[in-house]
Amino acid sequence: MTAEPAIDCGRDPVGAAMWLARAFTAGRRLCVRAPTAPDHAHHVAVEFVHPVVAGTRPLAAAVAESATSADAALVIGPDRATADLFISTEQPDAAIVRSYHVLWELVQVALEHPGLVAGVAAAGGDSTGFLYPFLDAAEADEDSLRESLRASATAKVQESDRLAGETLESNRAALAAAATALRRAVSQGGRVLTMGNGGSATDAARLARLLRAQDIPAESLCADYAVATALANDLGAERIFSRQLDAFARSGDVLVGCSTSGASRNLLAAFDQAAAMGLATVGISGYGGGSFAGQQSVHHNLVVQSMSVHRIQEAQAALMSELCELVSVP
Repeated sequence: MTAEPAIDCGRDPVGAAMWLARAFTAGRRLCVRAPTAPDHAHHVAVEFVHPVVAGTRPLAAAVAESATSADAALVIGPDRATADLFISTEQPDAAIVRSYHVLWELVQVALEHPGLVAGVAAAGGDSTGFLYPFLDAAEADEDSLRESLRASATAKVQESDRLAGETLESNRAALAAAATALRRAVSQGGRVLTMGNGGSATDAARLARLLRAQDIPAESLCADYAVATALANDLGAERIFSRQLDAFARSGDVLVGCSTSGASRNLLAAFDQAAAMGLATVGISGYGGGSFAGQQSVHHNLVVQSMSVHRIQEAQAALMSELCELVSVP
């Protein structure tokens, strides 16, 4: 942590990314805290440790309640006094998600310019040139690099907003039907169960949190790490959700699965299991729906028409917020 004022990742994404790239090259760990929304903190950690974009490097990031002087601290929330970087929660969830997605994207690019991040020697082997192919010539000119990154960050925000708007419009009928299914289940004593893998697991946890905030009983099947890892170890990853349905689900519940690709085998198996048990099911997916779109056991499909993992998840955040609003309407 530094004595300097915390950098707002939303207002100054380039400054935040350059600062964090230098922290990583100095061997520092990113500690992430989100007191009111821990799902966001876990999403940041998995973005940096297990990036889904091929060719990018894992970086040291962890959810932590506090950071040492040797760590870099990111706070998602109002308590910026103890942070190096912060993301305001006084904005829609989709904008919060976008802030840390863009931070990750810019950090990865900055790390490909070692001459501009504290003179660290190039690691080699990793290439993010496909993200910003025009930046290679800017190695000796930090101002040029920053300006190019700033323009690209602006373009990402515009693309994210455009895709979210188009996604909400194209899914209006499906959103209304899914909200009706959730309201019906809850009115009859049912619960909402959510599931997903990796970043989508944090999305599933966020949806459960947002629903509980509206007094709707909701649980994430990703929440218990002991159960999830025991099932993955003994039965295989494909059974971690369907096996939990055997134990916890009741006819009349609703199962919601989140996936960027719509192709996760453990989610598809759980949808089949849920439908056989009499549960209503909702799929939230990108890639045009993926396998979710052709799966009869997925009763309601909320689909993002994009192939970009980050932009998909931002549009999915907008879908989940809209779904929660519709569910709360009598």
